[in-house]
Amino acid sequence: MSKRAGFTLIELVLVIVILAVLSVVALPKFISLRLDSKAATLEAVGGAMREGLHLVYSEAALQNQINGNGEIDYLGVQLPVYQGYPAVDGGNSFQQLNQQVQAWLDIDSVALPTIIANNDAAPFFVDKSTALNRIYIFFSDDLADKSVSFDCHVLYTNQENGSGPSVTVKTTDC
Repeated sequence: MSKRAGFTLIELVLVIVILAVLSVVALPKFISLRLDSKAATLEAVGGAMREGLHLVYSEAALQNQINGNGEIDYLGVQLPVYQGYPAVDGGNSFQQLNQQVQAWLDIDSVALPTIIANNDAAPFFVDKSTALNRIYIFFSDDLADKSVSFDCHVLYTNQENGSGPSVTVKTTDC
């Protein structure tokens, strides 16, 4: 007697149904992990930025630039400072700003015009608000959603009102 090898139609349908149920259960968890990883990455960038501020301040103190506006040579980059912390000069070009951020943050980023030309140029891009003297760090794949009301970015300010530097991580839209 010959025995047939293979699956019956009912067995195949049953396997497909089980896989469909598993995918419905697993997919939301996978999506949530992806979003959680973006939020965690931004938190890490924000933490690195806060720690980098201490290093910049130490170098500014060594160069006697902790009072008022000044400029320091930080890792070969001319970095404007206010009260010893990186200043945000809205008049700087996007490339200058990106170079300054890379010096004190050591991040793989590009300036806004570069990311518009090549969305795969780096994982992050640096943007600025000239009027508000703010630096924003966005994920490159969020370029289409980018705006100041899009809450998936790191925000740095160092206002001249005496409040000191501020690093804010926004992750609600990640």
